[in-house]
Amino acid sequence: MTTSASGGIDGVRIFAKYARLWAVIVMLASTVVGVLLTMWGVFFDLDEDLSTALAAIGESVIASVLVYVMVSLFLDPIRQRLQAQELAGYAIDVAHSQFQERFEASLPSGVFESADVPKLAFREAFEALLVTSTRYDSKGSAAEFATFRLAQGSQKRVFRRLEIRLCILDPRAEECLRAHVIMRQREQRGTRAPDSIEEGIEALRRQVFISLTALHDLRASLPTHVYLHRDLPFFRCEMFDGGMFLTYNLDGTEYPENLQFSSQTRPYRAYHTSLDMTRWFTSKEIHFGSQSALGVDSDPRFLDLLEELGCQTPLDELRTDRDERFRRFRAQLREAGIDEGDIF
Repeated sequence: MTTSASGGIDGVRIFAKYARLWAVIVMLASTVVGVLLTMWGVFFDLDEDLSTALAAIGESVIASVLVYVMVSLFLDPIRQRLQAQELAGYAIDVAHSQFQERFEASLPSGVFESADVPKLAFREAFEALLVTSTRYDSKGSAAEFATFRLAQGSQKRVFRRLEIRLCILDPRAEECLRAHVIMRQREQRGTRAPDSIEEGIEALRRQVFISLTALHDLRASLPTHVYLHRDLPFFRCEMFDGGMFLTYNLDGTEYPENLQFSSQTRPYRAYHTSLDMTRWFTSKEIHFGSQSALGVDSDPRFLDLLEELGCQTPLDELRTDRDERFRRFRAQLREAGIDEGDIF
């Protein structure tokens, strides 16, 4: 005679469904057996040793049933409750772990609120990523603060060992310049009169030339790769080996809200690819320093570059504007309580 698999499963389900009933039946049967054995050993005329053995067995069975009943009534509910709490806690821990693993790949590890001066908390987080990195990649519009940071850190070993790659707005891209100016005016809730937009375009173009001048003068201590881009003003990004700082252009403050992402997150991988694409499809690649035969390593070459980019401002005037920009940023650092000699 054979039993099908489905029949065996049905039998197990029936047994599990009536498990409590089976337990009661077994206890009653055990009690009856214990009473019968005890009575047999006590009231029947048997050998003394046999009578004693039967009575002892019967009493043991009855005592075992009583102990089981007491445990089931008083101790087992406590055990079951503690076990249920332990299982619930374990299930919650597993759920939290899975939730964290699923969402931490997309969430920032730090958020730095917007402000009108540099933020001390951001400086500390920036330094932590910088000192462990072999590269510093940046993408924005004119790289005003980035060039100031590099100038201040040009004599520090932690900066000198970095591969520095900056993606800066192409000053020849009129429509892209216009988009960046309109975005800035919208953030600052400024007027959008045609004259103000044109003035903003010229001011932004000049800021690009000032940044290029700053990088040119840093070429001996900090060789730099610059990639001119023509992207619209969606974000600003600073990237290291271990993470990145991302700023969306949605705030009119000097230092908008900044998000920090680990290198293990999806946003990091996405923006890493974005920067790679920007460098691959750059409108012009510039090397400041003598590491390349085509590098800009002298004032005459730099003047030729400025002429190619449409700059008509004298170099001395650009350097004066650069110094004025740096003084303004130093004043902001002092206001924020940051030592300009620190990494920031």
